[in-house]
Formats: sequence, C-alpha cells, structure tokens
Amino acid sequence: MTLISVVVPLLVLGGAASAGMLLLVLWRRPVSLGGPEVVGFLGLSLGATLWSWSYALQLRASTLPVILAFNDLLWLGTGLVGASWPVFAFAVAGDDRWLTRRRIPVVSGVPLAFALLAVSNPAHKLIYADVTLTTGEVVRSTVTPGIGFGLFLLWSFAVNTYVLWRLARSWRRSTGVTRSRRLAVFGAGLLPMIAGVASIAARPASGPPIDFTPVLFSVTTVLTGVAITRYRLLDSIAVAQDHIVAHLSDPVVIVDGDGTVRAANAAAARLFADRDPIGRPVKKVFRSQPDLVEVVRRCPGRGTDDVTVALDVDEPARSVGSSGSDDATTEPARGTPTGADDASASVRRTFTTSVGSLEGTNATVLVFRDITERRAAERRVEVLNRVLRHDLRNDISVIDGYLRLLREELDEDASPAVRDALDVLSARTDGMIEVTEQAALAETLADGEPAVRRFDLATVVRQRVEQVRAEHPEVRLDVRIPESPVTIAAVSVFPSAVDNLIENAIEHADADSPFLDVRVEVADDGSTVDLRVADDGPGLSAVDRAVLVGDERSLDEANGLGLWLISRIVEASGGSVTVDDTDRGTTVVVRFPVVDSAADSPRQRPSTPNV
Repeated sequence: MTLISVVVPLLVLGGAASAGMLLLVLWRRPVSLGGPEVVGFLGLSLGATLWSWSYALQLRASTLPVILAFNDLLWLGTGLVGASWPVFAFAVAGDDRWLTRRRIPVVSGVPLAFALLAVSNPAHKLIYADVTLTTGEVVRSTVTPGIGFGLFLLWSFAVNTYVLWRLARSWRRSTGVTRSRRLAVFGAGLLPMIAGVASIAARPASGPPIDFTPVLFSVTTVLTGVAITRYRLLDSIAVAQDHIVAHLSDPVVIVDGDGTVRAANAAAARLFADRDPIGRPVKKVFRSQPDLVEVVRRCPGRGTDDVTVALDVDEPARSVGSSGSDDATTEPARGTPTGADDASASVRRTFTTSVGSLEGTNATVLVFRDITERRAAERRVEVLNRVLRHDLRNDISVIDGYLRLLREELDEDASPAVRDALDVLSARTDGMIEVTEQAALAETLADGEPAVRRFDLATVVRQRVEQVRAEHPEVRLDVRIPESPVTIAAVSVFPSAVDNLIENAIEHADADSPFLDVRVEVADDGSTVDLRVADDGPGLSAVDRAVLVGDERSLDEANGLGLWLISRIVEASGGSVTVDDTDRGTTVVVRFPVVDSAADSPRQRPSTPNV
C-alpha cells in the first residue's frame, strides 16, 4: 500500500465533509447571508471542497495535460481558501478593523492573485519554472518552484500566523459560548497550517512531496461544524448578539467564576485608561470600588443587583472644563493636570452598574450605564426647587404680609380701583405660594421611591369636603361617602392629589355658584374603589385632559402643575385616572385597589413610575 492510496480517500473525505457541512448550514441554520462570517464560511467550504477533490484527482491522473488541468483547479481552490479564511477568522474573533473596504481587498485579493498567476503560469513561469512526469509506483508531476511560489508560501504562513494570533487573543478575552466558538475555529485553522509545515519539512529527497494540508480538511470541518451547530457560530441571533455587545455604547465587562476579567467590549476601554483588564482579578481592576467587587462576589443566580460607582474614565480633552452642560457633569480626576494639550484626559463620571449572571455559564456580566448627566440634572432641579421652596416663598410671604398691612391701613379710604388691585396682587401671591408647594410635591415624587402608607379614602375625602364648605360657601356640594373605612395604599403625598382634584374643579367653574358632585364608590366585589368628582363647568381642554391621564408630552401647554401632580401621585399609588366630558361638565374618576387594613401588605402593591 502506497502513501498516495491512503491520502486520496482522506482527500475525498475532506472534500465531502466540507461540501456536506455547507449544505447542512444552508439547509438548517437561520443564517444571514450578508455577514462576513457567513461569506467567509461559504468561501472556505467551496474552496476546501475544490482543493481536496482536485488534489485527489490529480494524484490519480497519469498524463501531464490531465495533471495540469486538475492542478489549475487545485490552485483556484487554494486561492479561494486563502481569501476566505482571514475574513471568516477575523469575523469570529470580532476583529472588525480588518473587515473594511480598504483592507479586505488586500487580505483576500493577494491569494486570489497568486491563484490566477498559477493558472496562467505557462505565460510567465513565475509560480514554477517547469513540469515533468516522474514514473514510479504512481505517475507524479515534478515542478521546479519559481519566485512566485516562494512568495505565496511566505505570504500564506505570515497571514495564517497573524490570524491565529488574533483568534488566540480574542479567545483569551472571551468567555462562555463565545470562548468555545473561537477555540474551535482556532483549532480548525491551526491543524492545516501544521500539516503544511510538515509537508515541507518531510519533503522526500527524490520525487515530489505530498501536501497534507487538504488531508486534514475533514478534521477542520468537524471542528467548524461543532462551532456552528453546538455554539451557534453562524446563527443570525447569536451573531447579532455578539455584534450588539461589541458595538454597545454602554461598557460591558464579563468576569469568570474565579473572579478574573475575561472579556470587555470596546466601550469599556475608556474605563481602564491604558491598562488591559483582561486576565486580571476583578478586585484589582476595581480596587477603588469595594462595593462593586462585593456585589460581583455574591452575584445572584437569577436577576441582577445594581450598584452606583464613580470611575475615572478617558474623555476627549475638550470635555474637561468645556462650556455648556459638561461643566456640571464632568470634573478632572484627581491628579489630572488641567489645560494640558493631550488628546484625552481622565475625568470622573458616575455609573449605575447592573451585575447579573451570564446564562449557561458561571460568569458574571457587568453593564455600566453612565448617569453623570442625569445626576447633574437632578442636582440642578434640586437647587431650583430649593430656591422655589425657600427663597422665593419667603419673598412672596413678605410681599403678602405687606399687602395685608396695606389693606388694613387703607381700609375704607381705598378707592374701588385700589381695592381691586390689592385683590389681584393677593390672588397672585397666593398662586405663587401654591406653585412653590406643588414644586415641593414634584420633588418628593422625583426622589424615585416615595414612602407608601395606608389611607382611609373616605376620611381623606370627607376632611377635604369640609374644608371646601368652609373656604367656598358658594359651592353647591353633593357628597356621597361611605361611613365605613375604605383603605387604600398610596404615596405619602396622596392627600395633595385629592386637594388638587377638588380645587381644580372649583377654580375652573364658570358659574357664580358652581356645582360639585363628590362620591366614593366601592366596587361590588370590594377589590377597587372609585373617587368620582363631577362639576358643571366648561370642561377640560384637550391638553389638560391629556396631562391628567398621564401624557407628559402636553405638560408644557397645560394649566399649571396641579393636573400633572394628580396624575403622578395616582400612578405612583397604583391607581388610574379617567376623564369624561359631558354636556353638563367634566367627570374625573380616580380608581385604586382596596387593601386589607389589618394585613401587613396591600393586595396590590403600588408601583412607582419614573418621573
């Protein structure tokens, strides 16, 4: 038995395996034919099949013309493999910088150019100088390599070495399924390269050598098949997930079960300055954030934990000390010189970090969301509200006091015009004081987690109605409130919503003696209760109605903050608001779940909205 009689079946098997895997992928896998990893795989499969079968047929041929014909096909397969392998490998490694319009023609074009030179060799003799037949146990062709052949080998080994290095580097930085996927592709590229080196090193003293590179295509196809079928290499969803993480604007870091950083996307690079976090313990990478390290250590099996951290990150130098909102959102990190001419500088930014387990692995995923601007905006709102609540309110109170004193001093001596002016000024100051109180309520809701407590809705509404009777004797009231308690769970500022709801109906009435119908109605099954306020006024505008039911887009055109506060407070308390305009006025219905006053928790816990 000769070596060729063993090699030929292996070549046929390798080509069949490549063709079979290609057909399997096209038939069963949900792939996107436009992705570089898919284009590279298609080229690899076609090239490997053409290379293997052409070489097998060449080894079985006995005449020079037939040998040369199959040799041309072999070179076309070689060129196709050489052009497709870097594209496929770079895509699997996530190395997008080589998958550009400028670099792909170089990486993939050179092997195809050598293949075309080999096919046209009789015209220039650059690949091999001459071809002769060698007769022995089998008929073989012997060639004298030309300069082009040497350059082709040098190019191939250099590119393959670099590609394998990039794959190994990406494997080291990854974890979970991605790590296994890249390892399988690394093995699929390494074995043929070793076989090619062995073919050159084991070249016989006499007679042509045997190229073992395509012999191992059956093995490499199995490895690629494992990556495709088990690790979803060409699955469009898996590829999209990898692409999303790689190009996500939020930094993402993956920590292995042993507490070592294994992967990070491009956005995370700015968190670590010039130091590469891959392969380093998380407690050293984030040594200035012990709370974050502790959350990673006790990462829950399900769900996520959130922790807020302040990190020094690289930003363009113009961000430091620039005008606009950046003044309030970034500050130079300690030890960073200001006014430097460097292209980037380190600034301190605040992140909320979501820490959770990576499904199917023992790894932990850290997703950093930059909240620096949001925190700065919240601080500005706090300052504004402080001014409204304290400084402005104090000044208005002083003005209101002097108005009352002026009214008393003038008494009967004031003309009707002066008295009207004093009434207008008093009404304006009362309105401004009301605005400061509403701003304080808005800040309470914006804190994120306002306190929730139980209220007897019947008592709250009854007290407010009695206040209306005292302050607005002109209002005709029709009140129906149950005598027994009706308990709801609501945010601590809930009574303000009842105040605003009833006061709004009175303020917008267009009659000298407006009518107000106030009812508290419990559902037949006792699960919900409705607070119904109906008036005989002109009705709400479309803008005010939209704000009352929760549409904040109309807030700028709404009539004050009162309606918005009603909507926010009710929503934060787990309730809902509906508005019905009729010919006789407007009816607003606020519905809440009824809770057991004796239980430790309500039947339905209120949810706090983002305000």
